[in-house]
Amino acid sequence: MAARRTRKQARSRAAREFVSEVEEILDRMRADLADLGDARAGGHLDPDLANRLFRSAHSLKGVAGMFGFEGMSELAHHLEDVLDGLRMGRLAPDAPALDLLDEVVELVAGLIEREGDPAGAQADVQTMIGRIHAALDAPPEPSAADAELEGLDASLLRALTEYEEHRLRESLRRGLAIHLVEASFEILSFEEGLSELTRAVREVGEVISTLPAPGDAPDSQIRFSLLVGASVRAEELRSRIDVPGATVHELRPAGAAAAAPATPASVATGEDAAVTDPLAEASRGEGGELESLKSISETVRVDIRKLDELMNLVGELVIQRGALGAIADRLIHDPATAKIGRELGKIHKNFERRLADLQAGVLEVRMVPLRQVFEKLSRVVRRLRRDIGKDVRLEVRGGDTELDKLIVEQLADPLMHVVRNAFDHAIETPAERSAAGKPPEGVIRLDALQRGNHVVIQVCDDGRGIDPAAVLRRAAALGLVEADDSSLTRKQILDLIFAPGLSTADEVTETSGRGVGMDVVRENVNALGGIVHVDSELGRGTTVSFTLPITLAIIQAVLVGVGDQRFAIPLGAVLETLLVDPATIQRSEGREFLNLRGEPLALRRLHAEFELPPPPLGARQAVVVVGLGDARLGVLVDRLEGQQDAVIKPIQGPIRSVRGIAGATELGSQGTVLVIDVAALVEDAAKRREAA
Repeated sequence: MAARRTRKQARSRAAREFVSEVEEILDRMRADLADLGDARAGGHLDPDLANRLFRSAHSLKGVAGMFGFEGMSELAHHLEDVLDGLRMGRLAPDAPALDLLDEVVELVAGLIEREGDPAGAQADVQTMIGRIHAALDAPPEPSAADAELEGLDASLLRALTEYEEHRLRESLRRGLAIHLVEASFEILSFEEGLSELTRAVREVGEVISTLPAPGDAPDSQIRFSLLVGASVRAEELRSRIDVPGATVHELRPAGAAAAAPATPASVATGEDAAVTDPLAEASRGEGGELESLKSISETVRVDIRKLDELMNLVGELVIQRGALGAIADRLIHDPATAKIGRELGKIHKNFERRLADLQAGVLEVRMVPLRQVFEKLSRVVRRLRRDIGKDVRLEVRGGDTELDKLIVEQLADPLMHVVRNAFDHAIETPAERSAAGKPPEGVIRLDALQRGNHVVIQVCDDGRGIDPAAVLRRAAALGLVEADDSSLTRKQILDLIFAPGLSTADEVTETSGRGVGMDVVRENVNALGGIVHVDSELGRGTTVSFTLPITLAIIQAVLVGVGDQRFAIPLGAVLETLLVDPATIQRSEGREFLNLRGEPLALRRLHAEFELPPPPLGARQAVVVVGLGDARLGVLVDRLEGQQDAVIKPIQGPIRSVRGIAGATELGSQGTVLVIDVAALVEDAAKRREAA
């Protein structure tokens, strides 16, 4: 029994490792495919791009085969064929097979989740392989004429691999000058010298091949020849090379090659590409594989569940730290134990510093850049651009802004909904945009920036905007508002797009229009302790803003008291605290305000939010000013009780969801207190203010 359980656990670990490895490869491929799409649109491919994609497909095939995923391995093999054709110049940038790359990657991602449907998964794999074959069956490009290479040394041409000869032809077609750079290096340090020479050449061109050079050289030296395609003449190239004794011979001046039919701007080196690192070449075995076992990457993949367990342990230490500090305080205030208390206090302070470092380290490990989500959205836009036929450009800024891994994962779907809606509903057709005086190409912009302990993400488009009248008509048809209600503000009308079932689309499409999406966006963002706002100008565009906490793990909180109850308010949302006299609180139309430095601050009484007993009349109260984004709210409480690190945990039991409560936290000897959901309070207060 124990042996079976051990084998089952081992299989489970192996499966998780496989999924992590495949997801990492697919994320890398998605990023490179985004660059490939831009390069194809620009008409020139970076020589290093397809090689990275080819290596990723090769790795995917190996991993899938090792773990017995035959369908995935077969699909990766055909993907490898397509990318090999691209990097070797056999496929043009506009080849139909390249249009399938995004779909192949997404099919591979879907295969991971279809273990329960092997027959259906295999059918989808075979269908995609058939599409790849059909796309590759197009007539091949005519081979380049050997006349292109006339005048070049035949012995040099014989030394080139097929790929290197292809790169040479491509350089000639592009009108680059072909140079032969020769230099000698001391054997003991030739790899550094050769690397420096290669870097200098790559500033103005491409190293097509690196070969040992014939000729006499001292026994302590080794001589190399670099075949180079460059955009400069020999004199300028020689001036850039800081290697004593190096020579540059111009074999074919720029533009000397005869004009040839347009063929693909090709891509970079692969396993059979130019050798630019002789040390690595020398370490290859007979089979051509590198014999070194040293890992290239310094990254270690960690299951997020392990980080959660580690965070929970840190949270327990935070609680124990508080209990230890309370004991030290009691001992210090007792004359009989004051000395012991002071010694324990020193230990507590040291423990507190070390724990703070540990806490910061664990939080940092959990943080990931938003670029991971933005790259997926870039892929979605490329697919929508192809499927819908709209010319839309995605601009991304702030991709290095970091959020907690769990928040980033939960944020993917809300952002997806907003981007799809912008593409389908907001961006007009080229004809409509031209008639409105706009450029034919639409723009969707993703912006991310950090504001204190929160991150703001904005999805902006330059489309038709939201028509408040159309929203109001649809809302009235659904019974959400009265058709003749003239009391609604513009913001209230725009907020109706978050109502379940409301859509302004005239017809249902595969992309959107079913009335499902924006309500889910708000629910998911609220569940993350954030808020979402929409602003739009008819004919100019729409902006959807998300304001989210950086992490939901360990936070600092302000402890407040209301009657005999205590609550924790996340410090990241607290702008300031102050004591107020009840006489300074102003009332207007049933609402309470405080004059805060000349600006009205809306107030909400915490005891009223949760139906607790009110404080005695005339009692002095405290106001906790909280804010998310541009929204501000003053929360009236009976007393302030200091700050405390808090580990937010979900409430277990029959009542798990209470509006305004984000969870609970344990404070050691001080018991368990509820954590206030600031986003919910701010949002509810805004609705009440607008409805008044």
